[in-house]
Amino acid sequence: MNWRKGLIPLLIFVFGLVTVVFAQEQPTPSSTPAGGATQVIVAQVNGEPIYLSELEEIWNSLPESYRVQFPGGMKDLLEQLVRQTLLVQEAKKNNLENDPVVLKRLESLKKQVLVSEFIKREILDKVKVSDEEVEKEYNANPTRYTEPEQVKVSHIMVSTKEKAQETLEELKGGKPFEEVAKSKSESPDASSGGAMGYVKKGDLDPEIEKVVFELAPGNFSDIVETSYGFHIFLVSEHLQPRLKELSEVKEEIITRLTPQKQQEAFDKLIEELKNKSEIAIIEENIPKESQGENNGESTQ
Repeated sequence: MNWRKGLIPLLIFVFGLVTVVFAQEQPTPSSTPAGGATQVIVAQVNGEPIYLSELEEIWNSLPESYRVQFPGGMKDLLEQLVRQTLLVQEAKKNNLENDPVVLKRLESLKKQVLVSEFIKREILDKVKVSDEEVEKEYNANPTRYTEPEQVKVSHIMVSTKEKAQETLEELKGGKPFEEVAKSKSESPDASSGGAMGYVKKGDLDPEIEKVVFELAPGNFSDIVETSYGFHIFLVSEHLQPRLKELSEVKEEIITRLTPQKQQEAFDKLIEELKNKSEIAIIEENIPKESQGENNGESTQ
């Protein structure tokens, strides 16, 4: 996609991203910030600098799906920042900084950023799943962390029973299954020797599942008719259920438990804030049609 197409929506997205990334109040730009380190300036718009660090931070925050819309990479993104700066400068000339509508929206945005940053610092950054909690989850739910019974299967599929019978005779005569599959199978996976990979119970049609899970490794089946055609199956491995080691699933458990623990911490925080605050709900001032099925009853 050409980055110049759909320019206004993309520009709005980048502006929004800049707002999120730099929502906290920034110091007045300076080419020599505190500490003596000189920032690299990548562009100037009517004397106003755009810094490399700013450009890189926005670029690194872009989802991959948006980065591909900038074939020139950061140079194309810089063009968007130049356009933003021009528009902001023009908006200021028109005194939009003091416009009541703008001020109201900025205040709303400020509240959103404050809440977001507070939750990040007090919940997301602090709430961690402990090793004890990981072990407790692992021991309490062994089925969840057990690899199911599996078989490694290959197959040959042909369109008629006569062809299937001929194929079966070749196999009984000692021809390698993979070789016969490549020459006789009409299935799309014939070129790979009919390899189906590892399958677990529930992955296959019941009539096929019964056959393959009863086969001993190294053996092939009789002819099996399905709605797709006539099959012969080979099982090369049969793996029994295996409880994974804790070390194998630790990250999975952390990923599973973290949102729940964060939600619990958030709910507790809200409850604590409510308990030490004075909150008055003026029921009669709430429009009746907006109160839903609770008919104005408090849900606290």
